[in-house]
Formats: sequence, structure tokens, C-alpha cells
Amino acid sequence: MATIAEGVETVAGRKAAIPKAAYYALAVLTAANVLNYLDRQIVSILAQSIKADLRLDDAQLGFLLGTAFAVFYSVVGIAMGRIADGLSRKKVMAFGLTLWSLMTALGGAANNFATLGLARIGVGVGEAVANPCGHSLVADMFPPKNRAVAMSVLLSGVFIGGTFAMFIGGLFLTQYQHVCQALPIAGACAVAPWKAALVAVALPGLPLALMLLAIREPPQAPHDAGSAIGLVLREIATALPPFTMLTLLRIGGKRAFTGNIAIAAGIAAIAAVLIHLTRDAAQWAAFGLGAYAVITWGHIQRYRDRPLFALTFGDPTFAWATASCALIACIGGSAGVWSAPYAMRTYPEVPAHEIGLTIGLTHIAGSLMGVLLGGQLADRWKLRDRRAPMWICAIALIGTIPCLLLMLLVKDFHTFLAAIFLLGIFSGSWSPGGAAMVQDLVLPRMRGSAAASYSLVAIVISSGTGPYWAGKVSTLTGSLTAGLLSMLPLAPLALIMLWLAARRLPFETPDARRARAAAAGETALQESLP
Repeated sequence: MATIAEGVETVAGRKAAIPKAAYYALAVLTAANVLNYLDRQIVSILAQSIKADLRLDDAQLGFLLGTAFAVFYSVVGIAMGRIADGLSRKKVMAFGLTLWSLMTALGGAANNFATLGLARIGVGVGEAVANPCGHSLVADMFPPKNRAVAMSVLLSGVFIGGTFAMFIGGLFLTQYQHVCQALPIAGACAVAPWKAALVAVALPGLPLALMLLAIREPPQAPHDAGSAIGLVLREIATALPPFTMLTLLRIGGKRAFTGNIAIAAGIAAIAAVLIHLTRDAAQWAAFGLGAYAVITWGHIQRYRDRPLFALTFGDPTFAWATASCALIACIGGSAGVWSAPYAMRTYPEVPAHEIGLTIGLTHIAGSLMGVLLGGQLADRWKLRDRRAPMWICAIALIGTIPCLLLMLLVKDFHTFLAAIFLLGIFSGSWSPGGAAMVQDLVLPRMRGSAAASYSLVAIVISSGTGPYWAGKVSTLTGSLTAGLLSMLPLAPLALIMLWLAARRLPFETPDARRARAAAAGETALQESLP
């Protein structure tokens, strides 16, 4: 089935312009990505107030900043990949946006660690739709030669949303008590500023969801209501235990079933040991659930969709590249999540709204520069060397290390901001090429599932462990600096994985991928590959 991207390649033998509908879709999807990361990251600047109000330690903060969101994002995201490939992506995206906005607002009603944790879990469930739907739509609407640039625009929403989160959160912390008296809401001044901020950032969700419904989506195979519901139920059964075990028994037989029980038992044993050692039951129970769900989903694809498995989890190129990007995100993401709490502790003389604004603007300037230049560089370099996305990732990782050291070791706030700027450039530069490379490795029908697989591994590893681990080391040592420095041993491991992926990329030609898919039983090879 032709996509917009395929349709714009030629008109009467000549190249045609990309239609306006594609640019509208890209603009709205980018705006949704802004709100996605605004709602996700605003707890970073609010963390100090949340910690004091709810009497938490840094390990608990790390759970709220990463694990609570990430694990359930990944569990639901497992199902969302194939749902995005089978249903109207704009409708699924609009539903998810409405849900995560509602759960963000409900976070403003939390009065303890458990209730705020549940609200953040709900945000993760809603936001699980964003990457599979957004990446798949952009890949369908833009041709391969423009795809990395389009992805860089979409991914710029990550950094814009993060900046707005810092600024808006800081503004509420310092100014809300001064303006609440003018609000036509009884008892507004009795609400803690961090709670008011969560409610406020949730409000744009509904109108933006309506704008998503106006996207002119590329045509898909029609689905009646019954088949749509059946698809959702089947995919949920591939993600949520114990239904996952029943799914494997049905499609893989007793051997697959007993193998999955062994996997679950092994993960449970490891989680039990970690809970005993750290006394952080919520962290390791949630992480164990996420790890089990992601591994099991790959196991299910091995039996249910062999071509998809062959081009994703069963492909060493995909596996090494995805794991290395996850480790890079773990280092840079942990620094980003903890940067505002770190600055508020290290520079108490600087007001919270000034910290939020300056960190936000500095980070967005560097990140936008990095993501846009990274997309351009990936598109051009890839024409000469298929390994270009991996080389860009390696450069970004190596550049991140001195930036993080500078950020943590300086005593001057302006030098700290310079380190944030440089960190933003390197943190943003690797993501467009990596996301586009994943799309290039699969058939068009697999794009949503591939984006979900890539994102899920990255989220579980980076957000599911990074912020918590930094917070735990901070709790044990009394130093958040030590907590963030403890992430650096991941860098050599990531570089080794990048090298392993780069060795294989020259052989990942369209013909090789078609042959691998055909050998796994693929019949829809009339679809074009980039």
C-alpha cells in the first residue's frame, strides 16, 4: 500500500513536493511531543518541593523521576507498537494524549509517595502511544532522503518540552503564591505550588488531542470495531503478565511456556536479591516487571511474527545499536533529570524560577542545535557510510563525559550553564540518526513496532534505572555529585556495543533485509524498502 512518502517521490516522472498535510502532521505531532516531555519532566524542577512536602529521600525521588513512569510506559508500549501498525494512529495518539494529561493533573492531588507514584505510572501508560504513532506517521509521510531531518524536527519537541518544564515549574515555585489570590478559584492559595503546576501543564492536552484528529493519515487497511477491539485485547495479552504466559502457551506450546516461566523466575529472584540489598521494593519490583515484559514481548514475536523478530530482536545489528543507545540515554538522561535539583542544592542563592528558565533555555539551545545538526549530518554522512549513525552516537557519548564532569565540578553558576549547553549539544545529536536507522532496518509494515522496540529498551534501561541509581548513590553517600558520576562506567560498555553494531551496518542492505524477512516467512515484500 502506497504511503504519502512514496507518493511524493514522482509525479509524471518528476519529483513532487512534500504535501502540506505532511507538514501539518509534523507540526501537530511535534507539539504533542512538547507536551509529552513537559508533563514527563516537570517533576524534575519540582523535585525539591515534592521531597520536602512528602518527606522523601533521593532514592524515592529517583523512582518518581524515572522508574514509575518508565516501566509502565514500556509495558503498555509493548502493545502499542503493533496497535499503531494496525489501527488509526492519529486516534490512538489522541486517546493517549488525553489520558496522560488527565493523569498529570491527578498528580496534583497526591498526598504521599504511593499516590504520586500511581499518578506518574498513569502518565507513563498514556505516553506509551507517542513514539510508535509519531515515528510511524512521520516515516510514512516523508521520503527516506528527508526522513532523518523530519525525525529531528519531531524529536526537537523533546527538548522544547523539557525547557518549558523547567521554566514553568520554576515559575510556579516562586510566583504562584503571589498570583493565586487573583485566581477565581476558592482555596487556590491553599494548594502547594508544585501541585498547581501539575494541573496547569495538563490543561492543553484536550485541545491538542482534537488537533491530532485533524491529521490526514495515510490510508490503512480498514478495521471494523470488532477487529479493532480484538487487536487491542490480543496486544495487551502480549504485554501484561500473566496473560503473556497464556499467549506463549497458545502460540508457542509447552516449551515456550516453560521457558517463559524460567525467565520470570530468574527475574523475580534477581529482583528479590536487589530488594533485600537496597530495601527499595517499589523500584526493583517495577523494574523486574518492565524487564520481564520487554523480554517476553520479544519472545512472543519469535513465534507470532517471525519476520518482525528477524529484523528487530533477532537481528544483532538492531540489538547492539538499541542497547548502546539506551546506555547513552542513561548517562545523558540522568544528568538532565537531576540537573535542576542539583543546581538548586549547589546554588541556593539563585531563585528557582531563574534556575528553571536559565537551565531550560540553555539546554534547549544546545539540544536543538544538536538534534538538528545531528539529523542533517546523519542524512549526509549516511550516503557515504552506512555506519554513520553509530559514529555519531560514539562522538556524542565521548563528548558527553567532559561536559558532565564540568557540570558537576565547577562552582560558578554561569560555567555550570555552559556545561549544560554543551551537554545538550552532544545529548541531542545522536538521537535523529539512531531513530531513522531503526526505521531503515525494517519493512514499512513494521515501523510502529520497530519504533516501540527501540524506545522500550531505551526507556527501561535509561529511565528505569538511571535516575534511581543516581539518587540511591546520593542517598548512601550524601552527595548527588557522586550519584551522577557513578553513571560514567557505562560509557566504555556503550562504546563496545556501538562498535559491534557498526561492524554489521555495511551489510544491512535492502536486499539483505528482504532476504532475511523472506527466510522468516514474510510475504509482503512488494513493499518498498529505503
